[in-house]
Order: sequence, then C-alpha cells, then structure tokens
Amino acid sequence: MKKVSVIKKANALVQTKSVVTSFMPCLLGILFAANYYHSFNVVNSLLIMISVVAFHLAVNAHNQYKDYERYRGKDSHNNILKNFDIKPLQARSTILGLALLSMIIGLFLVDRTGLPVLWVGLVSFAVGYFYSGGPYPISKTPFGELFSGLTMGYNITFLATYVNMYQLIDVSGLWYKTFIVAIPAIFTISNIMLANNIADRKEDPALGRKTIVYYWGKQGGIRLWEVSFVIAYVGILAAVVLGYLPVLTLLVILTIPIVWRNTRRFSAHPKKETTFLYAIINAQLILAVTVIGGGLALIL
Repeated sequence: MKKVSVIKKANALVQTKSVVTSFMPCLLGILFAANYYHSFNVVNSLLIMISVVAFHLAVNAHNQYKDYERYRGKDSHNNILKNFDIKPLQARSTILGLALLSMIIGLFLVDRTGLPVLWVGLVSFAVGYFYSGGPYPISKTPFGELFSGLTMGYNITFLATYVNMYQLIDVSGLWYKTFIVAIPAIFTISNIMLANNIADRKEDPALGRKTIVYYWGKQGGIRLWEVSFVIAYVGILAAVVLGYLPVLTLLVILTIPIVWRNTRRFSAHPKKETTFLYAIINAQLILAVTVIGGGLALIL
C-alpha cells in the first residue's frame, strides 16, 4: 500500500471539509442573538464555535471508526481506516481527544451561562455516539436525516444563540424562535445526509443499512431532497417576516438559480464520486449567504 501522509490520514478520518456545516449554524445563532436580542458575547461565541467544531470532528472520526469495524474484510469506500492505513488506536485517540476538548469547553460554558448548555450538550453527545455506535445505529435507520438535521441544525443554532443572550431577563419563546431561525440549517444539513444515502442506495442494503431511501426508493429520496431546499428558503423568509433575522438575509434569494442547477445535476446522476459534492455546496452556499447578508445588515 502506498504510504499516506499524516495530514491526509487526519483529513480522511475527521472529514475536515464538512466542518462548515457545523460552523455555519453557529454563525446563524450568533446573528439571531445580535439582531433579535441585541446581545453578543465574543468570548462565548469563540468558545462555542471551538467546542462545536471539535465535537463535529470527533463524531466524524467515530463514524469512520465504526464503519471500519462493520466493513472489515469488505470492499467499501466507507472503510476509511483501511483505505488510508489508519491504525484503530490512532482513530480512538483522536476521537477521545476531540471529545474531551469539546466537553471541557462545554462545561466551562455551562459554568458561565447556565444549565441549558448542559442539557442540549448531553442530547447532542448522545446522538453523536448513537448515530454510528450501539447495537442499533441511527445511521442504519430511516431517521439519520432527522437526527443529523436537528442535532447540527437546531441544537448548534440554539447553543450559539443562548450563550450570547443568556443574561437577559426575557428569554420567553427562545426554543421555538430558534427553531424557525434554524430551519435553513436543519434542512440543508439533513440534505447532505440524504444525498449521501441516495448515492449509496445500492451498497447500503448489503451492509445492513435501511435508510429512508431504502423505503422511499431513489425517486422518493430525490423528491424529498429537492423539497427540503424549498423549505430552507421558506424558513429564511419566515424568520425575516417575524423579525428574527434582518431583511438583508434575503440576499440568499440570489442563490436560488445556482442551488437549483446543482440540485438538478445531482438528481439526474446521484453519484458519490461526482455529483454528491453539490449537496455540500448547496448547504454551504445557502447558509453562508444568509449569514453574510445578516452580517452586512448589522454593520450597516
């Protein structure tokens, strides 16, 4: 086997290219807190971003490790440890280190801001583990998209919002208000997982994975994938109408032609090696332009 550099091994294990999908909900939550609650704490914002990114990388590495255990001896592009010659001990050490970093920062934020960070953090850690761990991993069920979307899209947005406005007296409705703001993150992030499952629809059943695509079929999965992007845009519009996000976040409407083109390209030929990237591009584009537009509104 050709020798693989440490950097390539680390990148393959933790999937650094996906970090934006956890970073953006953080920025969305910060934007919500600054616009609607007129509150921003730079220290807490930096801490929550580091904690969230570390946790995301730990979950990615854990997913790769569990895939290695399940697919050992099988030919699968999911077997990253085997494909990149990563030792199991290296993977476990990376997972533990990143998880501890996220946990320590999280507990520090609990002390600074309050118990909601602890409860949401515990739920997120549980989903992060059981997504690929335990006797019945979530990733092998039809609920992978739901859990990934809510955990990364909603939980992260909520945490980033809360640590910036925890000191306010009136926090009524924070849970449902944050949910509306988080709709674009929830649906674009879940769509990344859905696109992955659509692309893997032929390989997954043989590996014991019965995702939503297994039950709905290729066309059903693609229709859901397309509708989810529509819901993401509707969510942004609703947040602006309700005053949760500034009007300039509607600059995201300019991304519709690009997102639609990418959506059609994937729908026509859903393949992991070629068109799956469009799911990531769409998610990052929608969330990035939303945050940039909102950021401009705050500056101007």
